[in-house]
Amino acid sequence: MNVRKGFTLIELLVVIAIIAILAAILFPVFAQAREKARQTSCTSNSKQLGTAAMMYLQDYEDNGPLAYGLRVPGAPADIYLYGQLAPHDWPNSQGSQANHFRGLSSLVSWVNTLQAYTKNWGIYGCPSASEIRSATFTSDYAAPRRQPAPGSYTYNGLLHDYPMARVAMSADLPMFFEGRGKAYTLGIANANPVLTCNPTSALPCRYFSCTYGASGTPYPTSVMFTLNGTAHVHSGGQMFVMADGHAAWRKMGAQTTPQDTNYRVDPYTGYTADGFPASYWWDGCNAWLFRPDYEFNI
Repeated sequence: MNVRKGFTLIELLVVIAIIAILAAILFPVFAQAREKARQTSCTSNSKQLGTAAMMYLQDYEDNGPLAYGLRVPGAPADIYLYGQLAPHDWPNSQGSQANHFRGLSSLVSWVNTLQAYTKNWGIYGCPSASEIRSATFTSDYAAPRRQPAPGSYTYNGLLHDYPMARVAMSADLPMFFEGRGKAYTLGIANANPVLTCNPTSALPCRYFSCTYGASGTPYPTSVMFTLNGTAHVHSGGQMFVMADGHAAWRKMGAQTTPQDTNYRVDPYTGYTADGFPASYWWDGCNAWLFRPDYEFNI
């Protein structure tokens, strides 16, 4: 007579323990592989953005794309310097005066002018970043005129209409980076840093160094925005596109103390443990790393 012997309880527990150990080993590997794939996609997006910028410069006498639009006569007090619509006409509330002028301002900003060269709104979004929606456009998200674009990458606003021939070190100067962190606001694009220009001033809205303005000439300074998500987008770093068009990954925040960040490659002076910066390097007027005349040897 054949007698079938089943697993004992101890044997079953051993098998379960082995499976649990294997899962604990393999799941992080799978997660890393997925993140690596997302980083590869982000690298491709960044390279396309850099190529589009180089094509734009050839067509516009080597002057940098605009970080935002000029003030439209008769526009509301809010001239929308800091949040550009992408695309410029996606909200269904374009008929309102405020959003009409906001759309006109956005039309000439970098995110819309580069679209003529990219032909793809999807490349403005990093697949590792999560989506945030602005409360201002709740009804527009529900029924947009056009599909709003993601806005992971930010433009170096110090290059706003700036002659690229004056850039000291184009291979080291960031033109774009993941300046909103591991999250983006759908349909909104930003420059980061951005010049704080006075739209009613007769002075040009263009970068000038602190030294140039030391005599009292009130040329615009700049500011940087806080992040929507952690600066650690890809393996503790982010993708950067330099002013010569090439893209590269950079580590963000080697440590969590200000003195341990390298101001020649990292915009921020210090980070919390979860990768949120508290402040950024600056020279008293502008964000240090993004200055077009910086030679990166100081």
